[in-house]
Amino acid sequence: MTSQLEVLPGGAHLVANSDGVIIVVAHRLDTPATVASPAGQALTALLGLVDEAGRKEKRPSGRVFARLATNWLMGLDDEDSVEFGVLTPSETGLAVFLHGGVTAVVVGADRSEVLRGRDAGFTVDRVVMPAPAIGVGVFVDEGGASRESLPGGRGIYALGAGTVPGAGVVLWSGESGVAGNAASSERPVLRKGTGRAAEDERQAVAAEPVEAVSPAAPAGSASALDTEPVTRPDPVFEEDFEETLVPAAEVVARAVAEAARGVGPGAVVKGFKCSRHHLNDPRVSFCAVCGIRMDQLTCVLTDGVRPPLGLLLLDDGTSIVLDTDCVLGREPEHADAVARGARPIRLADSSGGMSRAHAEIRLVNWDVTVVDHGSANGTFVRRPGQQEWTRTIQGHPTTLVAGAQVLLGGRVLTFDSQHTQF
Repeated sequence: MTSQLEVLPGGAHLVANSDGVIIVVAHRLDTPATVASPAGQALTALLGLVDEAGRKEKRPSGRVFARLATNWLMGLDDEDSVEFGVLTPSETGLAVFLHGGVTAVVVGADRSEVLRGRDAGFTVDRVVMPAPAIGVGVFVDEGGASRESLPGGRGIYALGAGTVPGAGVVLWSGESGVAGNAASSERPVLRKGTGRAAEDERQAVAAEPVEAVSPAAPAGSASALDTEPVTRPDPVFEEDFEETLVPAAEVVARAVAEAARGVGPGAVVKGFKCSRHHLNDPRVSFCAVCGIRMDQLTCVLTDGVRPPLGLLLLDDGTSIVLDTDCVLGREPEHADAVARGARPIRLADSSGGMSRAHAEIRLVNWDVTVVDHGSANGTFVRRPGQQEWTRTIQGHPTTLVAGAQVLLGGRVLTFDSQHTQF
């Protein structure tokens, strides 16, 4: 049986198929959606982002769209006013992006996962590899309840292209049946609690890793490791689904207010503003927010609140917005940098090579740097296009460029940013 994009009837929400990218936008008004309604305007904007992402990458991956969508959401006066889900099929898997009261049900041959946009601090951004053997559905939450399962079988409503109203959408794979569905009941189940709370509970009960030198660590003296590139094996990535660690709307608003007083995230820096008044790194050629060329400006440095400088993409699909300094490790809460205002980010690591406060991501003007905090196994950086890892010097910042990877214990983080594309 071939794949099918099925629109579930009986709803007024908006469902669109743009060259294989599926979009579901929640429509909460009693009247039908129009181009001028909030849902219609959101869908128009999302279709534009999908088109822009398609121009920027040769093969669809969902990563470029996720970055564009995050920047778009952060630029809205009220990002809670839009709720949507986007599925981007790729050659190797399927990217899932959720924001607000939208749920995705991912069903494979022997396992299933339910991803909820409301459970995340800001968005859910996941790459499912390989693509689900049964299918994946995107549904708008109704009355505080979220769906837990796919329909019992394929329906007759297929969407080849365009936009239609509906209650949700299911992208069925080439296989038949619904084995491994998330729940036997078709009745939506009210979800209690949040993903952030669940993560805190998982971290609280996590086993204490042993602080020991990994067998894969390069041999030699500390001074030699600081200067010579070394080869490190890539860790085994575990399939997992966790909420994206992006600050909620009130956190972003508070950051902007605090920046004006010189405290908290969002430091005041000097930069160039594009014709639409977006503050940018003076070295960039295009605005990182709207993409307009910067060469038509007078190039007068202006003080302004620094926008987020990019994302750290973890090997499990979790992403961290870089709007302030952060400390990474097993138990980073007690690090001196956290006491000075850095954000602690806990990283689970089954290899045993992660220190309690392993490394710090430090924002310096418009640059993103990584600083090893004296970890037992070191912090390694691999520049884009390189095969070898280079160990950083303890206590010395190493500047990251877009596409660079950072190795902490058995975890790999990839730095992604438009601000470093000069």
